Amino acid sequence: MTALFYFAAAVELVVGISLLFAWRRNRAQGFARKLGLSFFGVAGSVITFALFQDADDRSPVNLLVIPALASCSLYFLTAGVFDLMGAALRGWRARVLAISLFSLMVSVAMQPEALGSQTAVALIYLCVGLLATRVLRHRSRPHRLIGPLLLLLAAHPLISISGEAHTIMLQFATGAVLRTALGFAVLYVSLDLSATESLHASERFARLTEYSLQGVAIMTTSDLLYANPATLRIYGAEHAARLTPAFLEESTPAEDRRKVIALFQQLLDGSLERASWEGQRLRIDGSQCYLHFFAYRVRWDQQFAVCLMITDETERMEHNRALLHRATHDELTGLPNRGALMQRLHEYRQDSAAHPHVTLYLLNIDRFKLFNTAHGYSSGDAILKAYAQAIAALSEGLGQLYRIGIDEFILASPLPADAPALQQLEQALLTRLQAPLQTPLGEFYVDTSIGQASYPADGPLDESLLRASNAAMHVAKRHPGSNIVRAQASFQQGSSDMLTLEQALRAGIRERHVYLCYQPKVDAASQQVIGFEALARWHRPGIGMVNPQVFIAAAETTGLIVELGTLLLRSACQQQATWLSAGKACVPIAVNVSPLQLLNPHFPQLVLSILQEYQLPARLLTLEITESAAVENLAHTCTQLRELRSGGIHIAIDDFGTGFSSLSMLRDLPLDTVKIDKALIDPLPGRAGTAVVEAICKLATVLGLAVVAEGVESQEQAEAARLAGCDELQGYCFGKPMSAEDAEALLG
Repeated sequence: MTALFYFAAAVELVVGISLLFAWRRNRAQGFARKLGLSFFGVAGSVITFALFQDADDRSPVNLLVIPALASCSLYFLTAGVFDLMGAALRGWRARVLAISLFSLMVSVAMQPEALGSQTAVALIYLCVGLLATRVLRHRSRPHRLIGPLLLLLAAHPLISISGEAHTIMLQFATGAVLRTALGFAVLYVSLDLSATESLHASERFARLTEYSLQGVAIMTTSDLLYANPATLRIYGAEHAARLTPAFLEESTPAEDRRKVIALFQQLLDGSLERASWEGQRLRIDGSQCYLHFFAYRVRWDQQFAVCLMITDETERMEHNRALLHRATHDELTGLPNRGALMQRLHEYRQDSAAHPHVTLYLLNIDRFKLFNTAHGYSSGDAILKAYAQAIAALSEGLGQLYRIGIDEFILASPLPADAPALQQLEQALLTRLQAPLQTPLGEFYVDTSIGQASYPADGPLDESLLRASNAAMHVAKRHPGSNIVRAQASFQQGSSDMLTLEQALRAGIRERHVYLCYQPKVDAASQQVIGFEALARWHRPGIGMVNPQVFIAAAETTGLIVELGTLLLRSACQQQATWLSAGKACVPIAVNVSPLQLLNPHFPQLVLSILQEYQLPARLLTLEITESAAVENLAHTCTQLRELRSGGIHIAIDDFGTGFSSLSMLRDLPLDTVKIDKALIDPLPGRAGTAVVEAICKLATVLGLAVVAEGVESQEQAEAARLAGCDELQGYCFGKPMSAEDAEALLG
């Protein structure tokens, strides 16, 4: 009999442990835990009964321990079944049930003759079984087994009513079988619910991903295992097969690939729980998009993979760029920018009654590029920030400071230009600019050219007022140090004229309105023509002839001189080729070269290619450079001139004797000819002037250089220049600049 008890207890324990394992795999199934504990309670009561079956009926074991174990078993059984029915017992209801069951079991133990414990348990099983049968009748088949098994458990105590030993053994065996069946039924329910939950989870996953606007992809480092429609839509793919690993790798910029691969490896090996990154990617059609990725590890088909949540941020990034473009403040200094300034002027214009006067100060930091070149851009940034803070502090309460360019600021004040407060501000500005700016990189002194313009005197509240202040600022730049210049109408007119001249010159170069005239050079002894100097002339449509000094200066300032110089060089060579083909006895033509042309490292190749294009001997071309061109970059100039001379081209230095005159240049530069400036020829035949020219000629003779006297206007000057040692003469005495046709008549 005792062995039977232990067998029954073992069965109860096995079933209880199985149910607890089921609960551990799915903590949402609380009923499995409670029913498992119920089986533990039955096992405990059976073991206790077997151990103390010979004890007195009034012993503590029979009166307290066994009733407590039995009540626990019944409580967890009832609570578990109620959980299955969806009516969980919690709070005071659970406590009332527990106390009631314990009281019932104790009362039964104390008065076994009134109501047997087997009968009490049977009644509880009966009530719970009937309720479960009714509530669970529409559930799945495993659920529907619970009620009938409880009813059978309610009936099986009746087997032992007779009290005979064989009936008691039958009861235990029957109870063990029924409880085992109940346990398996509950396990069946647990597995069925888990399978149903898995199916529902799969369906929910499918619904969430298939209809999600966010891309979801499952990937390993080498394969794409799943991609939802949003992922395909983001990449512009018709089906997942298009999203091959090769394409996904190519769509990722090279600088991001190594980082993404490393993150994948860390996610797959579990060293990284989650990761996120973003960047530019390519769609199937080659267009760019901006994507944000959030990744974490998942188990997919018995292997670890990476789940990617992909968000298309292209529209947001474009919107942010637009916002940044339209931003109203400068990032470096924190000051309002040009857009904000124009908005403020518009507001002033809209409310002109409240703002009858507006004064603008345009502040331009002189030689700011020098700070960046000498100290680096970080130094330039530090200066700009310190400068902005200093000027903003000075003008606080009087106006608003704006940054409108790299080194340009505008101070806009609603006060009239002659207001005492602004007069004091101007003085304070000039005083402050004499002191150094304190930056993290050290102290720096800066000069500022300031142009002032006011409304309504200098223009309306729009770009016109800015132009007026800008024109005044450029006039201020002509003076050294920090200074303030007030706008005048003539300033803007001059700027307008210069811009008009520049635009017209561009058109003149393009349409070949700039052409060459030729001034002869003669041998000093025979006064025979031995060469020409090509001189640029510009006939501006609707205006007439433009002074060469004006348009050449404009071309130098705007950089057009490079294009213009190439045009004139090509024109001179073309004219020589024409004369050669006509059988003329051609003489060398000298063409002036700008310092900007010499800065081009490919200038010698350009000249030689033009000569080859027109099949001209190099001896027929002389290039004239100015002293300023030689001095600006002597080493580079020497290199360029040596390459030109090695090609057979003669080199002359023009206007020698003025500006940067240095006799050592005649020794250092690879020259063939020295042209003495007209300013040194004008005093001839005076004694002092002759002495200077003789000195130059003697030095040139020692260095093996020919000497040309420019600006010879009389025979007396010509004779004096010849006697002083000049080899060639040029000037009005022998001919003014003439057309190509007139020059051709001088050729043999």
